[in-house]
Amino acid sequence: MKKSLFLLVLTCLFVSCSSDDDLNPSIQLTANDVEEFVYGETREFPVVLSEVTSTSFNTPNGWEAKIKNDKLIVTAPSLVSSSLASSGSIDILAGSAKASLKVKAFYLVTFEDVNAKYLAGPTAEGENLASTYTGTNPERYTGYHDSSSDLFFNTDATAFYSGGIAISQWNDLTKEDYTNQCSVFFGDNNQKNGGNNKSKTFAVSYVSSYNDAPTMNFQTANAEHIIDHAYFTNSTYAALTMTNGNNYAKKLSYDAKDWFKLVVEGFSAAGKSTGTVEFFLADFRTQNAGGIVNQWKRVDLSSLGKVHKLSFTMDGSDKGEYGVNTPTYFCVDDIAVMQ
Repeated sequence: MKKSLFLLVLTCLFVSCSSDDDLNPSIQLTANDVEEFVYGETREFPVVLSEVTSTSFNTPNGWEAKIKNDKLIVTAPSLVSSSLASSGSIDILAGSAKASLKVKAFYLVTFEDVNAKYLAGPTAEGENLASTYTGTNPERYTGYHDSSSDLFFNTDATAFYSGGIAISQWNDLTKEDYTNQCSVFFGDNNQKNGGNNKSKTFAVSYVSSYNDAPTMNFQTANAEHIIDHAYFTNSTYAALTMTNGNNYAKKLSYDAKDWFKLVVEGFSAAGKSTGTVEFFLADFRTQNAGGIVNQWKRVDLSSLGKVHKLSFTMDGSDKGEYGVNTPTYFCVDDIAVMQ
């Protein structure tokens, strides 16, 4: 699992006056709203100092900052321990001028270091996700524990067809039935680059209407952390079914104002709901809506607060006697966990 830090720039320009020398010092910093850091990484950002004679810094424990050659140089902590700050403010001081940068530290669950024995296979159907599977390459999948973040990704005790979350590298963009249930609808066809930012590995989930919702939870008893955000997109099976329709589900359309969504619910260690976040994987409700999602989208989950578990349900406009007709699959990657 790659461990990353994110720099959230809330304020980048402060100007104030000095009564002693009639200077008007100012600091102008150019940066995105959110800058991402790998632990130990050093990044540079353009900075303009006006009427400034010297600078100093206040930084959270473990962070380093300096200005050199019109660049703000920020270095993230190289180690993770209780003595290092996972959040705080980097203050740039220049005479009477001050600029403050809010920082957060995350574990980033990318799935890129998952052992091959946990991957869905040996085809995009994910035969090793079934309870009857007896192969060894890969092994039968019964769930995955990411030791660095302590997140466990479940699958139903019976098999994936009863619901769960599996780890996959499949991205067949053309096959539109359940034998391609482990493919993400992203990247170059069958090139194993379907993860967020065209990485290899991601998680795919099936939500069964007959069984408990798929979950990711911290394996340590009573552990609660903020899951700040994650990236979501469609599976190929769901995306192509919504595009073309089949014998069980219709083609979604603007005329019918169709929609298909994921609902993420947080739970405390005591089992109390902390709230929900909705993300539309397809939206035809208005003519300006985006239709079927075919890119990875960042979804803010911070409003759920500290959670022990996230559960996932799905809903849609195309329903029948047994629930949603659209294949209830979604894909998730790059999950940001605050310790």
